[in-house]
Amino acid sequence: MRLPAFTETIRFKLTLWYVGLLILFVTLFIVGLNLTMERLGPPRGFMTIPEIIVRELHRENVETLRNYSLIGLGGLVILGAGGGYFLSGRMLKPVDRVSSLAARISSTNLKERIDYLGAEDEIKRLADTFDDMLERLESAFEAQKQFIQDASHELRTPIAIAQTNIEVTEMEEKVTAKDYKRLMEVLKLSLERMNMLSDNLLLLSEDEQDKSKWSIVDMALLLKEVAEEASAKATAAGISLELEAASGEMLVRGDALYLKQAVINLVDNAIKYNRAGGTVKISTHTEDSRLVVQVEDSGIGISPADQQRIFDRFYRVDKSRSRTQGGSGLGLSIMKKLVEDHGGIISVESTPGAGSTFRIILPKYSPAETTMPPHKK
Repeated sequence: MRLPAFTETIRFKLTLWYVGLLILFVTLFIVGLNLTMERLGPPRGFMTIPEIIVRELHRENVETLRNYSLIGLGGLVILGAGGGYFLSGRMLKPVDRVSSLAARISSTNLKERIDYLGAEDEIKRLADTFDDMLERLESAFEAQKQFIQDASHELRTPIAIAQTNIEVTEMEEKVTAKDYKRLMEVLKLSLERMNMLSDNLLLLSEDEQDKSKWSIVDMALLLKEVAEEASAKATAAGISLELEAASGEMLVRGDALYLKQAVINLVDNAIKYNRAGGTVKISTHTEDSRLVVQVEDSGIGISPADQQRIFDRFYRVDKSRSRTQGGSGLGLSIMKKLVEDHGGIISVESTPGAGSTFRIILPKYSPAETTMPPHKK
């Protein structure tokens, strides 16, 4: 028969020990007091009238009982405190082990774990929680380390380009105004790239958005705006851009600017990584209480291995091609953050050589929510 879970707790065990000790000591005290009272007899060598004898015996008995009660109470307190302290120390000894192990753990040895083996009590839960925290800290430190390395690498490229062009210009014996103009253009592009990277990093480092500034956004209208703005770029690249009309209102609650940024980045990537004569199709529909925005292209596609990492910061499917096109490797990471800040998810399905389909799934606006002014163009 399995005992209830609470019987494994330290509180329950300590309660049993304390109750047992008190019962034992009180029993011994009462038995001893009764035996003492039985052995007390009438005063010897003292003769007087019966009423005086009764009063004297009563006084002596009360005094004797008081003395023994005080002695017994003092002994009970001492034995109870000593026994409780000793037993608590034995019961809580594993806590000292957890504390000593925790004190040795630092940022340089986050791989160490307590791995406490014992009953499923508070100590076990404490040790397991601490191990889980160390797991998260280790992952956070590794991610931070990788993030710093990637950010440094991204900044190094435009800095190196600018520095190289400055050094080449300095080595020229006769520098013309045309050379300085070319140098200024290179420096301007490098600064723009660093500024873009800085803005993207700041956006990724922001906490969750302030929802008090959100409005009701008509995604059908927003997608129409995106298609209009991206049509020129698609035409220049020889890509056919299609917008499937939505049936009815497609409302979500959020930041219209950020939602538009997420969708237009998807469309921009669909055009950028497509092929001449290819297509990009934008559509939206509802699934129960969710709204789905879909961007489908007939481009180069993404391998299954890359699909698992394309939303990671600084990850590129084609590093050489992305660099020549000025990408920072943060676009999809930013989109993922913007969508998740709105309580949604972003996913991808792709077949190499056949194209990709990106989906943004957002909670559909419910009229029961706080009324807000709709987003207008």
